[in-house]
Amino acid sequence: MKVLIIGGSGLISTGIVKALKMRGADITVFNRGQTDDRLGDVHHLTGDRNDFPAFESSVAAAGPWDAVIDMICFRPDQAASDVRAFAGRCGHFLFCSTVCTYGNSQTIVPTDESTPQNPHSDYGRDKVACEEVFRQAHTAGKFPVTILRPSHTYGPGGVIINNIGWEPSFVDRLRRGLPIIVSGDGHGLWQSAFSEDVGVGFAHAAGNPKCFGEAYNITADEVVTWDEYTLRTAAAIGAPVPRIVHIPTDLLLAIDRERYLALAEIFRYHGVYSSDKLRRDVPEYRNATPFEAGVRQTVAWMDAHKTITSADPASKEDRLVAAWDKFTRDTVTGLGPISPGTG
Repeated sequence: MKVLIIGGSGLISTGIVKALKMRGADITVFNRGQTDDRLGDVHHLTGDRNDFPAFESSVAAAGPWDAVIDMICFRPDQAASDVRAFAGRCGHFLFCSTVCTYGNSQTIVPTDESTPQNPHSDYGRDKVACEEVFRQAHTAGKFPVTILRPSHTYGPGGVIINNIGWEPSFVDRLRRGLPIIVSGDGHGLWQSAFSEDVGVGFAHAAGNPKCFGEAYNITADEVVTWDEYTLRTAAAIGAPVPRIVHIPTDLLLAIDRERYLALAEIFRYHGVYSSDKLRRDVPEYRNATPFEAGVRQTVAWMDAHKTITSADPASKEDRLVAAWDKFTRDTVTGLGPISPGTG
């Protein structure tokens, strides 16, 4: 099977390459050649996919392809360029979309593929527009299309996120036993899938006729609260049991919405999705990597590449914790004991 991956060097892409190699595929990646190469023995096409004439000419000349997997299509004009490049030259086209296309006010938990898409971010809206371009191409018979929607994916090459963002100092805060802010009451629900497991799903969907014309969530099975996520992450790396400090989400966003943009758009909402449909059609897909093992692999990579930044004990987070502790003490002291039945 001759496969082209557009992107190819990112977090999920490296998992796809590993799984495709297990299938014996002949793999080519198209990217700018500017990212640390962890792919090993693959063919390379170098270029800028936003230079549409050059991109389309390059990938068309190197084809035809049994399967094309686009990991870095974020806008409908890029999707339209894919259609021009691969119409009649591709046996199966797979598009990496996102669960952000559903929007974040989940009324069905877990969310499945029948849920209406109502994205709240520009990122989600653009991905929906891309999906529509590819659906139209599929309907027109230009190539069979499959849409895959990952949620949070982690692994070597990435970072360990936390409930308020993806600052690379989070691991250092855990190791040093500094307080960890978790928004709300810490009971928001979350899933984290290991990159190599997600890569297996993409790789085994490629060329699978059951997947033609379908869209799939490709997410983790296990669901945890943000408090559990924080405690298990600390335990996985041998850090002290962290002191979790719950601060209202609205207060955090009022203080610095830009700083906590990921919380505003994603992490304040439940993030729980069903991958049952994908496992039905691609039985090779499973979450084989325990969370703790995946965290240890990711942190080992971060240590080796020196991507973990030092936590500043005088940081905004620590000043917030101190202010919240004082507010709590002052409020409790000011109210005094409240008798039953009093207002």
